[in-house]
Amino acid sequence: MPSDAPPADSKRAASAPSRRLDREARRRQILAAALSCFAERGFSGTTTRELARRVGITEAALYRYYPSKESLYAAMIDEKMAPVELVDYMAPFAEAGDDHAFFRELAREIFRRMEGDPDLLRILLFTALEGHALSGAFFGVRVRRVREFITEYVSRRMAEGAFRRVDPVLAARAFLGMVLDHIHVRRIYGQTEAYPQPLDEVAETFADIFLGGVRSAPEAVER
Repeated sequence: MPSDAPPADSKRAASAPSRRLDREARRRQILAAALSCFAERGFSGTTTRELARRVGITEAALYRYYPSKESLYAAMIDEKMAPVELVDYMAPFAEAGDDHAFFRELAREIFRRMEGDPDLLRILLFTALEGHALSGAFFGVRVRRVREFITEYVSRRMAEGAFRRVDPVLAARAFLGMVLDHIHVRRIYGQTEAYPQPLDEVAETFADIFLGGVRSAPEAVER
């Protein structure tokens, strides 16, 4: 009598996606542990033994997923550069030309992203301090492109007469300096209780302070 049971090949095919899913889940687990370790200790201070211990596997098993600490670090950097870029998010605000909305939303969005990913700032600092080969690419995506974007906006508004003549690069650095200092104090030095203001309020204030310094006098705009 013919059997109703599926052939062995079908069983193997059906179980293959499950195995692949398990492997991907383990890879993500390792990457999550790596993010935590590298944020705490940097690349040099993190060992594969510690990474394996946190995940609950052996070092040999760890190497089956990531052949070296360097490859794991590269995967972590890729992970941190993957989200929708801040510049892309801010492009519509730049096109609208509402200065207060642009700088308020820029500060607010930087705060939101950093608060939602507290390891990001520490990893960014560690890659720079350790002189890691991936530091340049990481800095380029996460910092330099944003600074250049602000510089272009300031330059445009100067040409339109809305802003007084200043060095647009220094203006961009000044605005980012306010925002990043607030994040450093809260996330690196842990002074959250010393600065309890809602981040939306801080973003509004920083936008007001910055624009108070760069806006042209009303009579200059009219000319």
